[in-house]
Amino acid sequence: MKVESNMNSMHTRSAFIVLTSALILAVTCPAVIAQETSKGTVVIYPVVYNRNSGAKGSREAGVQAVAEALQKAGYTLISDTVAENTWKRMEMVLPSTDKPASLDNIVRFGKEIKARYVVAPAFDFYSRSFWVLLGPRTVSNATVDVIITDVETGTVAYTKQGIRARSDEKADVIKGVADVLVTPFVTVVSGGPKTPQEQRAVRIAVAKALKDWVLRAE
Repeated sequence: MKVESNMNSMHTRSAFIVLTSALILAVTCPAVIAQETSKGTVVIYPVVYNRNSGAKGSREAGVQAVAEALQKAGYTLISDTVAENTWKRMEMVLPSTDKPASLDNIVRFGKEIKARYVVAPAFDFYSRSFWVLLGPRTVSNATVDVIITDVETGTVAYTKQGIRARSDEKADVIKGVADVLVTPFVTVVSGGPKTPQEQRAVRIAVAKALKDWVLRAE
């Protein structure tokens, strides 16, 4: 009986130590707990590229920046492949610059794919090159529209329209992007092909467009 009593006492102390350690972790390392708790699932689809603009790498950078912002805000992403296959299976026409997806279709899609939010971004790229003393220089502009629909309520939860950024922006850019994106470093680019300039511009534009949503979610 005494041995059994000692064993019970040891189990009690062990449980107390585990519980205490967990409480200390929750207080001192809230980020660890937060990373394990998702705010829900989101899908980034459908995506529109206005005027069919943007190089392939630039388009990918735009979508990736949106994904990074949502991950940083604590959401779980549904894969692009699942999103595309689901949209096709529902036989819905993809939106375009002149014909955006209807709210009804977005909500139907969100329910089918079991997402809490449907994030539908639109990107527009424009680049120009000109001569300076050291040779040609390329500057790119990116404009981002984003609509986030709450599938549960069937309403638009967040929207930003016409958010612009230039590839040669410098002042406070790094800090602003760092508040939103997982990999915030954006180098200053000049000259060369337009893709790096478009990529930098679109990441800055996405950070501007989603900053309020990310900060609200924290």
